Amino acid sequence: MPDGLHHRISVYQILSEALKEPTEDFIRDLPVMTAALKEAFHTLGYRIPLISYQDWPILAGTPQELLHRYYGSFFYPNENRVVPVESIYRQWTFDETAQVPFAKEKGYLMSDAALHMKTLYAQMGLTVPAEYDSSPDHLCLECEFAALLLAEKKLDWYGTFVKDHLTWVHELYDDTVNNNIDRFYREVIGVAKEFIDCELKTIG
Repeated sequence: MPDGLHHRISVYQILSEALKEPTEDFIRDLPVMTAALKEAFHTLGYRIPLISYQDWPILAGTPQELLHRYYGSFFYPNENRVVPVESIYRQWTFDETAQVPFAKEKGYLMSDAALHMKTLYAQMGLTVPAEYDSSPDHLCLECEFAALLLAEKKLDWYGTFVKDHLTWVHELYDDTVNNNIDRFYREVIGVAKEFIDCELKTIG
């Protein structure tokens, strides 16, 4: 993998924070974050347009406004939200002995992907935060985990992880467009999609 580990780590950390419940500190730091994204993409040679993220500090608005739009994008109303959790986009299980009627369907939490994430966290000595107990494969946690693998220079693990656990973000982004969720969060997930695409090409 080419140089630029700290830039990759920075991108994943920024995306992770952007996908969590927003705080005043997050709003305050957005100008620094968008500048860091610009530097990272330039250094890595990733052609992710500046227009995709340069307006985030303006789009965010106040903490109260962004919090309202965060819940509107990811929690309610059900018919318009998106759920940035890998299990929703994966077959629930590939265990042929599973007796549940939805075993081969998508759209359910705690799939095989979630259980595998819990195993990976345990191998790294990590525990799932209580608020993500039913969604250990939430995109914000997966971005944090990718950053950790890079920080620990576990590059083989990282390459496998991206291929196994982050390719679903394409479908998530399509849903943000189809459901017309808030522009800020649509752009965050769009940048995540573009960045992961670039990483997949780099990994080969």
